[in-house]
Amino acid sequence: MIWYLSSIAIMENKLSRHIYKSITYFGAIILTWILACFFLTTFQVNENNTMSISRMADLNNAFWSGLLAGIIWGVIFKISQYIRKFLSRFSLTILLSVSVNVLSAYLLIYSIYHLSDIFMFEDFPNSFQQLLDLYNSQIFYSILAYFFIVGSLIEIFFEIDKRLGKGVLLKFLLGRYYKPKEEDRVFLFMDLKSSTYYAEQLGHFKYSRLIQDCFKDISSAIEKNKAQIYQFVGDEVVLTWRLKDGLKNNRCLQVFFDFMEELHKKRDYYQKEYGIIPVFKAGVHSGKVMVAEVGELKSEIAYHGDAINTASRIQCLCNSYQSKLLVSGNLIKELKENQYFDTDYEPLGTVLLNGKQLTTALYKIC
Repeated sequence: MIWYLSSIAIMENKLSRHIYKSITYFGAIILTWILACFFLTTFQVNENNTMSISRMADLNNAFWSGLLAGIIWGVIFKISQYIRKFLSRFSLTILLSVSVNVLSAYLLIYSIYHLSDIFMFEDFPNSFQQLLDLYNSQIFYSILAYFFIVGSLIEIFFEIDKRLGKGVLLKFLLGRYYKPKEEDRVFLFMDLKSSTYYAEQLGHFKYSRLIQDCFKDISSAIEKNKAQIYQFVGDEVVLTWRLKDGLKNNRCLQVFFDFMEELHKKRDYYQKEYGIIPVFKAGVHSGKVMVAEVGELKSEIAYHGDAINTASRIQCLCNSYQSKLLVSGNLIKELKENQYFDTDYEPLGTVLLNGKQLTTALYKIC
């Protein structure tokens, strides 16, 4: 009975996360397309092909067109993101992106044709033959060009945001960390155990594929526990949270257990592909750091301070203490103040970490 209720709770959590992600994704896409349609309605090309400011011709049409365009483009783009995983050639990826915008433009006009009661466009096709003629007209080619412009900008934004880390691009654009700021954060350093041995046994290519698979499988744990990826360095990943976010539901520890569970589920795959079942070790610490935008030729948001250095050094001690997960006494103190903290831990005493003058209390979680 307990197992059944636990399974129901897990399914409900997964469902709520998927619903939240879908709402935020489509909300952002639809809002962008509505604004794009309002812009197109306001700034129109006249007969002399010059840009001129006109009156808001029809806000109703602009709104519903943007809503439809957002839904259609959003669905097709989501499907294309899944297909892209199986494309190895860059030319096929470009072709897929082009197809997203072409198909979206065709479906938008087709949808407007069948929803004529909502839209009140002048001289819009009343018959299917007129609709086919519209597809071969200059008006449609202008709509198609606009889809390429808006669609490409949205896709570029998504790709940059993905490369930098979710939400980082917006922080760059707003200049949030142009001046250094102090924050209380939790840092988790995690890397592959016995990585040097695996690299020698598997070879560079297969070892790189192993790391790719592992960091792909950690994605669900990161999303579930709302962690921010700070860095991938070799076989190491660095995660961070604002202090209150990392403590909530023990996310700063739970992300490790969720990742280990995912690797356990795929143990047969790893055994078949690489002849090993990967095991990771991690160190976690919390404290104050300075956050700042650094670099001219290549900019990034960087964290500076004792907290991040301590977390890294704690992770390096995992092998010495035969532990998969070590945490600092400072973090344990913060977690114990959280009423939901019920994780077992073993005190290991204090240790003088490299480069530090004061000792740090260590605790073994597993």
